[in-house]
Amino acid sequence: MGEIRTINEDYQKIANELIATRPELEDLRNSDVTIICLASDQEKKSNGKLIFGQTEKIADKYKWGIPCDFTITIFDPNVAYWTADQMKILMLHELLHVGVDGDRLYIRPHDLEDFKSIIAEYGVDWAEV
Repeated sequence: MGEIRTINEDYQKIANELIATRPELEDLRNSDVTIICLASDQEKKSNGKLIFGQTEKIADKYKWGIPCDFTITIFDPNVAYWTADQMKILMLHELLHVGVDGDRLYIRPHDLEDFKSIIAEYGVDWAEV
C-alpha cells in the first residue's frame, strides 16, 4: 500500500499558535496564505538521513482539488518519540519555508543547514532525541 496522508488537527493547532505568536512569522500572520498540515504514515529519508517534515507549495493547476497554498507534511514514524517542544520547533522550521512577498508565494530555502533563528534559539541539535 502507498503512503497515507491525512489532515492532522494537532499539527494544524501548533501551526496556528506559532503563526499567531512568533515574530518571524509576521508575514504569514498578515497574509491570506492557506496552509494545510498533514500527517504521513510513511518513514521518509533522503541521502540516508531521516526527513521529519516537508513543506510544499501547491501549483496553481492543482488548487481546484487541493484548496490551499501550501501543505506541511510531518512523517509520523520519524518523530514518534519527540517531545511537544521538538514538534513545535519542527513546525516552526516548516513554517519558515513558507515565503510570502506581496502576492508572490514561494518556498524559502534554509539560511544555513537550518534557519538561523532556530539555531540561535534552540541550537543545532534540537531534533536529536
